[in-house]
Amino acid sequence: MPADPLKIALYSQSTFDKPNPNQQEMEAMLAAASDIGSSEYGTIILGQWHVHRDGSIYYNDTPLADVKHTLQVIPEALKRDGNVKKVLLTFGPFGSDFEGIKHNLQQFKTTIANLHANTAIDGLDWDLEQDYDLYGDLLVDLTRWASGLGMTVTSAPYTYDAFWTKVLKKTNTGGSAGFSWWNLQLYGGASYPDWVKDLDEIVANPEAFIVPGYSITQGVPQVETPSYVESHLRRLHSSYASLDGGFIWRYEDMKPEGYSPTQYASAIAAGLDGATGGDLGSL
Repeated sequence: MPADPLKIALYSQSTFDKPNPNQQEMEAMLAAASDIGSSEYGTIILGQWHVHRDGSIYYNDTPLADVKHTLQVIPEALKRDGNVKKVLLTFGPFGSDFEGIKHNLQQFKTTIANLHANTAIDGLDWDLEQDYDLYGDLLVDLTRWASGLGMTVTSAPYTYDAFWTKVLKKTNTGGSAGFSWWNLQLYGGASYPDWVKDLDEIVANPEAFIVPGYSITQGVPQVETPSYVESHLRRLHSSYASLDGGFIWRYEDMKPEGYSPTQYASAIAAGLDGATGGDLGSL
């Protein structure tokens, strides 16, 4: 199966978080948005978003109030070339982020619903990486709520599959999952074959539901180049014919390593277009 354009995804961590940007900073962000948007990504995930104990929402270290204008401009700029269809916000990875949401739940929902209604932001990504058992019911509630408003909802797991599969089961309504798909952090040590097996009979097509992810430099022993991403996906696809997506963490590492967003997007598409055999033992 060739790639689903929507599930060729890219995380961008810090390019668009400048507080109250001046003209020069906004021009730089618009140039980055054009750089990304002209590539063949269907989904861009902006992070990292945090929620403090008092309910205040931050884009990295910048208060939401100081990036509201940016959120009016950048998602639309990312979509301008017609390739990007979805722009999501990723919350986490700290347990404290979800504690802040939990203690200010209605405030959080109201704020996010307003952003969804008044900007070109399409949904949310949950990147909980600690204190799992404290926030399972919260993730179920948030996912049902957001998907009920028509948002795309994903998550970015890498460990504790028993927790995530329990959350997934609870979000399912009438056989349809509240999550659109999961972005599996292979660079965090996750095994795509193991997670696909875990989701058997929970979602209709586990191979397509799990989108494997590659980190260019963070948490990997060597740079994961476009050629590495393509060859690895070809090997996976040779055994999992319904696999139809892949994501990259993160945009900010591309240029320093001498690569472009287009090269990585093309690598994902090429890796899923034609498969060759290979040993899946390390996947």
